[in-house]
Amino acid sequence: MRSWAAVLAGAVVLVASYLPGFGWGEAAGALVVAGAMGLIVARSRAAGPALVVMVAGLYFVVSYGVNIPEGVVFDVIPAKMAPTLLVRSLLAGLVAAAVVVWVAGRLRQGTSAPSAAAPIDTAWSLFWRLAATVAVFMACYFVAGALIYPFVKSYYAGRAMPQPTVMVAMQVLRSLALLGAAYPLLRTFASRRDAVLVLGVVLPLFGAVAPMLPSNTIMPPSIRLVHTLETAPYLALFGVLLAIWFGPPRRRAEAVRIVEPVTA
Repeated sequence: MRSWAAVLAGAVVLVASYLPGFGWGEAAGALVVAGAMGLIVARSRAAGPALVVMVAGLYFVVSYGVNIPEGVVFDVIPAKMAPTLLVRSLLAGLVAAAVVVWVAGRLRQGTSAPSAAAPIDTAWSLFWRLAATVAVFMACYFVAGALIYPFVKSYYAGRAMPQPTVMVAMQVLRSLALLGAAYPLLRTFASRRDAVLVLGVVLPLFGAVAPMLPSNTIMPPSIRLVHTLETAPYLALFGVLLAIWFGPPRRRAEAVRIVEPVTA
């Protein structure tokens, strides 16, 4: 019951951040974000202000921190709007995360020791994980973009498209930013299964579903739907891979031997 109350309280805060404009899309987006925050709080072993910052940070980076700059580069979002959107989303995320954590009863609860991260015992181990992170994200981005391009070609016609080198550099930064936002949370999950569940669900909700639900004058509903179908699957895959590569190590169940008593 407390978890549902926390989600609803967070949704109310996020809805208020849309005022004076408000519609069903805004309400649905707020509920999706608050639900994702509730899932993080339910599965994480962290608590207090640290949990608030981690939840708000992941939400901000995945939903706005990597998307608003890309929108500016692709001539979809006016550059002069970007600072206002970023500041507004950061403040709304902080307040919503604080409310969700508070209503869930985790604001003053003692924290547990962080889980062990996936073993990175050599520079080579770190290098291949980072390289794989960037490579997978970039491959997913360009493959998904090529698949949906026929459906958005007319929308982007006449817009100033970035150079290929700029697009590649941006995807490198985006993938590392997502890893940086997720890594602190990854160390607070008790098991790899929890980490896979949370990141596999939360990343597409934060980064694809929630941002495309509210109506806006920049992108029509049909284009928002196409971009949601484009990004949600690879963000889910990316979240799962981050959990496997950087989350808690897999624990092997200890074999239990049952010794039958020996009778004479």
